[in-house]
Amino acid sequence: MAFALLVLNACADKESYVKDFGAFIEEVRNDADSYSDKDWEKADKKFEKYTGDIYEKFAEELTADEKMEIAKYQTTYSALRVKAGFKDFGKEIEEAAKKAKEALEEK
Repeated sequence: MAFALLVLNACADKESYVKDFGAFIEEVRNDADSYSDKDWEKADKKFEKYTGDIYEKFAEELTADEKMEIAKYQTTYSALRVKAGFKDFGKEIEEAAKKAKEALEEK
């Protein structure tokens, strides 16, 4: 709850909202490869605030260009999440293959 209030209060006007959202996306882009599940949970909550409550707060004030920028941020975040999901999926496949190989070697 305190985190949500911090994010909401940090965005005092639409310019700071767009700037802060962009900084958040850049942070995720830079660190995504090292994110744990817990890191992604935190990032998802922050992303939900930027695209939900905070967006609604400034939606009527945003220009078409700002809305396009926000849409770009949303697309970038979604792509990073998908990439992270595939990375996790790849690890699961590797682990399954390793277990299958071990099982075959035991026979």
